[in-house]
Amino acid sequence: MKHKRVKSPVVRVVVFVFFVVVIALVAVRLNKESEMRIRVENRAKELEIEASEASAEYAEAVEMSRKVGTDDYIEEVARESLGMVMPGETVFEPNEK
Repeated sequence: MKHKRVKSPVVRVVVFVFFVVVIALVAVRLNKESEMRIRVENRAKELEIEASEASAEYAEAVEMSRKVGTDDYIEEVARESLGMVMPGETVFEPNEK
């Protein structure tokens, strides 16, 4: 003797609602993870740019540290910042009107 299971409409509705809720929760979770992934990727790009800028500044600082203290640098600073000239040099200034 076989027994047929008769599912009541209420049970079917409850099961259907359960699966809809589960699917909705999964969709919300996937959306949040997608947003988080986008934020992480954007921050990674920002950090990459900052690292590149820091690397360029470091290279510039290394170059400046090599240059500082040399006779050429001291002469450059004396001429440009202090307006000094070497003995025997004549300075010509343009007439400004």
